[in-house]
Amino acid sequence: MNKIILASHGEFSQGLKQTASMIIGDEGNIFALSAFRDEDEPIKNQVERLLQTIGYEDVYILTDIFGGSVNNDLLTIQQEHPELHLFAGMNLPLVISIATQAGKIESNQLAAILEESRQGMIDCKQLLTTKINIGGDDL
Repeated sequence: MNKIILASHGEFSQGLKQTASMIIGDEGNIFALSAFRDEDEPIKNQVERLLQTIGYEDVYILTDIFGGSVNNDLLTIQQEHPELHLFAGMNLPLVISIATQAGKIESNQLAAILEESRQGMIDCKQLLTTKINIGGDDL
């Protein structure tokens, strides 16, 4: 089973995990960790401790923002364990897509999942304007 570690600044990861569980159920394969300004345990240590429990195979670590302290801290773990997958810019479609895959995700399939999650970002105002202008009442 694929395992997902959500790591973020603040409580974003907990909220994302809770929302994903509402949609797909709680299979026990999604873990949420948070970094806070005055934390006792750095996020890197939290992730390393969790990895010792769940292992390193079929693990997908998703962080909130590329270049942020959480992602930067976890880059060293990914370098030490190349079997891990580390992605920045997590969103709900990405979490759901990875969580619902049965078995190992091949690299071409993973690329498609990432592209699909990028495509989930929609400017609804622009979409409505385009639909109204070209399609009238096609909404």
